[in-house]
Amino acid sequence: MKNFSALAIGLAGCLLASAAPAQNYRPFRPAFTYQLSEAATAGDTTYLLRLGAGQLQGGDSLFRFDRRTSRGRVNPAQGNCGAYVERPDNLFGATLRVRPGAEYVLAAANGRTFTLRPRQPLGQAWAATSSGLTAQVTARTLGTVLGQADSLAVITLSDGAVLTLSRRFGWVSGPALGRYLNPRLPAATLTLTALPELGLGTAQFGAFAVYDFQPGDVFLRKTTSSAPFGLSCGPTQQWTRDSILSRALSLNGDTLRYQVRSRTLVRSCTSAVAVLSPALVSTLRITRTTGQLDQPTGFWGTSAASGPAGRVHLPAFRTADYGGRPVQRHLAYEQCNAAAADTVSLRDMASRDFGLYISTAPGLGQTREEYISFMSDLTVLLGYRKGTETWGQLTTFAQLLPTRRGQPAAGTAAAPNPFGPELTVRLTLDRPRAVATELRDALGRVVLRRPAQPLGAGPRQLVLPTAGLPAGLYTLHLYRAGEGRPEVLKVVKAE
Repeated sequence: MKNFSALAIGLAGCLLASAAPAQNYRPFRPAFTYQLSEAATAGDTTYLLRLGAGQLQGGDSLFRFDRRTSRGRVNPAQGNCGAYVERPDNLFGATLRVRPGAEYVLAAANGRTFTLRPRQPLGQAWAATSSGLTAQVTARTLGTVLGQADSLAVITLSDGAVLTLSRRFGWVSGPALGRYLNPRLPAATLTLTALPELGLGTAQFGAFAVYDFQPGDVFLRKTTSSAPFGLSCGPTQQWTRDSILSRALSLNGDTLRYQVRSRTLVRSCTSAVAVLSPALVSTLRITRTTGQLDQPTGFWGTSAASGPAGRVHLPAFRTADYGGRPVQRHLAYEQCNAAAADTVSLRDMASRDFGLYISTAPGLGQTREEYISFMSDLTVLLGYRKGTETWGQLTTFAQLLPTRRGQPAAGTAAAPNPFGPELTVRLTLDRPRAVATELRDALGRVVLRRPAQPLGAGPRQLVLPTAGLPAGLYTLHLYRAGEGRPEVLKVVKAE
């Protein structure tokens, strides 16, 4: 992995160095994905930005930014149409025009423009916008960008804002200029924190960043599933503990393969006991496009297979959860009406009997997944260990099993005792549960088994036919759904 990254950076550095005079501090380059974080919040919000393919218009080159998706106004009467909206303007507008003479013009969908001239002589102001905002280059200096030496141009706006451009890479820091053109866009001070294609900085997005595991990493996830129409006696719970055994990078550097050791513990209301699976070793294969995680933030696309539907990739927000790692949400949406002006309305697909919400974090994979349909599944990352970093509830399966001892609960009794041709078990349930029973002889052999059957809450009794059993000492085991250990009562069969 390191050798591949070093080679990629070295080749990119040679190419960029040879082309440096022609770059002229271009704010953004089509070959790069820019990971930008809000400096004012110490990286609390992180975005991706990317230019699409350009086209010639006269003597200019015109590039389009990826369209941006943001929250909209929900209209319940129209099936939640408009929960999110897609617009052409990204953080810097809709397009970037490159004009001869190193002039760069950012334009919003409303036609307003912002002009940058990073090669302008020092101190010579120009009109940046038609509303009277001016700009001037106030310094040219040498510095570093993501650890790489480069030339920097510092531009100061007449409102006091300062932005910095790199000759080799483009945007380094400054205000999101789209806010000067469209008040819908967020006002943010942005700093370049990664160029994933070059392996520079610390990437927070993309399959390789999200699924960046190392041998020794351990994860514990819990899945709660509910059955359709409430016909189940309760939810099924499953804990999965994954341990990363090995990591290998493919020869072309496009695929990561992990060996993962997994065990699961399942508690179901239809079973009297929790079931712990044997350890299973499997291969996890991650490519650079796994789960579309390399798509830019706010991207919403369509495919021929799904029709006018896709997935919204929202910005990453840093919270106190997951060791302070930024978390990004990915939501399943569909287009719910024809495009109006510059806006496409999107509908939460849960309103159409289906919903999928996934949260990811760098180095952790999925931290949360919600599937909503006729039945619902919720998977949550409870805890993890990565090297010396431990977060959450990284409990063992022994700790997950109930600590309840084998003695009977108050109110549980077997009568008569000694018993004859039948044995009556009286118990009280705090809620509806499935209960199974086993009768074992003095050697621990099961001589009578009654499968789990659902019982209502409150006082209940079970009658076991015991005719034909030899006289002697027996133990009665009661298994309540959702509890790992049975209640045990000693009973005696009369002569």
